[in-house]
Amino acid sequence: MPESTSLTFSLLPDSIRQSSAIGAEVQLPPGMSKLDLDRLTEKDKETLRKALFENQVIVIRGQKGIDATVLPQFAKVFDPSASDVHSAGEKAVSDPKNILSAYKAGRIPKAPQVGIIGSGTFHDYEGLKELEVIHLDHTLFHEKPLAQEEIDQGYTRPYRWHMDTPFYERLPGEVTILHSIRIPNLPDQMIKFPDGKEKSIGAGATAFFSGARAFALLTPEEQEFALNTTVTYAPQAYEYIRQCKASEDGLTIPTLGSEVPVEKLSEWSWDKVAEHPMVWRNPLNPDRPFLQVHGCCVFKLSTRNPATGEVTVIDDVEKVRNVVYNMQKKIYAAENIYAHRWEEGDLVIFHNRGVMHSITGQLSQHKHDEDKKRMLWQCTMTSVTPPKPFRTYEGVNDTGYVRA
Repeated sequence: MPESTSLTFSLLPDSIRQSSAIGAEVQLPPGMSKLDLDRLTEKDKETLRKALFENQVIVIRGQKGIDATVLPQFAKVFDPSASDVHSAGEKAVSDPKNILSAYKAGRIPKAPQVGIIGSGTFHDYEGLKELEVIHLDHTLFHEKPLAQEEIDQGYTRPYRWHMDTPFYERLPGEVTILHSIRIPNLPDQMIKFPDGKEKSIGAGATAFFSGARAFALLTPEEQEFALNTTVTYAPQAYEYIRQCKASEDGLTIPTLGSEVPVEKLSEWSWDKVAEHPMVWRNPLNPDRPFLQVHGCCVFKLSTRNPATGEVTVIDDVEKVRNVVYNMQKKIYAAENIYAHRWEEGDLVIFHNRGVMHSITGQLSQHKHDEDKKRMLWQCTMTSVTPPKPFRTYEGVNDTGYVRA
């Protein structure tokens, strides 16, 4: 009997998944050590889509040496409508007005849809003479930073939970692909949760939580509110919050007052500002609602009463943040968070419209140590298809942008 040549996947062990509803490992077809898109059958691609949209994060091990140009092509397996433009724009963000410039992320010249993130300085890499990338230090971006004693004991935090999208001019991509080039040789670090539990994670782990799990944790009243609510994001959202500090859990901005005044932002117009449903529909799981909200960038909530059609608007930013935070904070528990423990060569694909993610790790103090440098490739391309609301109703805004 001939050997099966199909691609397969298996769920990550329960000890890793816990209650996160996240995580599967893909096994490439026999004889395919490196991902070869030309050799994948339509059945293989269907299996990949099933693995991702059911489990939100999938990993293919041992992909060291894969060419950067493969990543944008691979993204289109999951989102055929993906453009050929990185979701942050054609060039890396360098404008100091934008908080995203703090990473100093580079781009690979032969594959401009692929960014380079991490920690350290690299020379003559992928056509770049010199590249410095920065792993953000959480002590600088939290309102109540970790004490030095906690850092010395190995504690870390999520930086800021987010989706990969600028919330302006470009729509969020369906997927993001991360590829590990170098991992830091450092001991595990720990996250402490509000209930006192601690989670040991790899240094520099990427953390995720599922929007489906977040929705399931809501009360019936909160679910009904979320299903009928549209979220308007701040104009030039990352510029708007660039001076703001995050909460200890990275889910919100706890104090109002540090936002850049709207009239002082870079030029903008409402028709380019993101406006998305609060609850999104999964492409392959139409009966599974996903709570997808960036709690730090929210600006306004519009809730429609399904019985009367009346719309109630909350446009006080502080109240908007509190409403969202009170819903999302329920997910922030050790058993609901999947923190990917990187191995060199890992190819991780995550459903950008189904999870929130965050960097972790206190790495900046090691950026000059050769064996403690970190480098990842990141491919996330804007989509032309807006997120679909889980509950459709007359008058729903399905454009992805604020509608006049």
